Amino acid sequence: MARDDQVLFVQKVPPTLAEMSGAEVRERLEVTRTVLIPVGATEDHGPHLPLGTDTMEGREICRRTAVRLEEMGCPVMVAPAVPFGTSSFHMGFAGTITISSATLVALLREIAMSLYQGGFRNFVFIHGHDGNLSSMMVAAQEVVDDTPDAKAVVCNWLAALSAVYHTVQTSTKGEGHGGEGETSRLLVTHPELVHPERAAPHHIDPDVMRKIQGPDHVKAGGGIYYGTRSYRDVTPYGHIGDPTLAKPETGEKGYAVIVDWLSAVIKRDFFDQPR
Repeated sequence: MARDDQVLFVQKVPPTLAEMSGAEVRERLEVTRTVLIPVGATEDHGPHLPLGTDTMEGREICRRTAVRLEEMGCPVMVAPAVPFGTSSFHMGFAGTITISSATLVALLREIAMSLYQGGFRNFVFIHGHDGNLSSMMVAAQEVVDDTPDAKAVVCNWLAALSAVYHTVQTSTKGEGHGGEGETSRLLVTHPELVHPERAAPHHIDPDVMRKIQGPDHVKAGGGIYYGTRSYRDVTPYGHIGDPTLAKPETGEKGYAVIVDWLSAVIKRDFFDQPR
């Protein structure tokens, strides 16, 4: 049992809205009405990663993107990360929490509409868990439908990263959920919570992998959606790939690709266009 005064991890600035006062938010609204909303999950990622991996990644991706955009003269704010998502296919593993797609759509819509009432107008939904993408798209459309002037987009950075994954990671085999890439990114931000020594390499049949995260899958930038029944059917551990290959340098490379793409898209769509 950890000591009650032990630090689990350190969170870097900028703060999310949850760490800001109302007065600070109102002051910030004078310079931006754009908010990044990280959408994560609580689900098993193997014995070496915390269940909150997707939420932590989503928050860090938004944090780094906000820093980059600030440097580019495009100020934004970051909403608190949503810690739950549609994780039904991970329910074979203890600790996983899943909510229905209808619940997620309603939750995201109500978060955005609350922020809209407070003065925000531009909403950028950014996933930490790609299983949330379809619900995020529906929520974004509903926000636009229900307001006269809000803008809402969903940014799937996984497509951009998948296109260059072979230049980022060292594995020559299929890496996926909780594998080398994801473990490397958590080593960068939450090394205290990562234990690659607990994990074993586990690669799956290439045809099965193709339908989970192959280039044809829409979440990786392709044109086909494959529903997933259960990760327990393809991995007894909860992860796919070789987490023992993870290194912080690989994680930094991955984050760089993600942030480069996101910051370029957000600048183009919310700052280079007439507002």
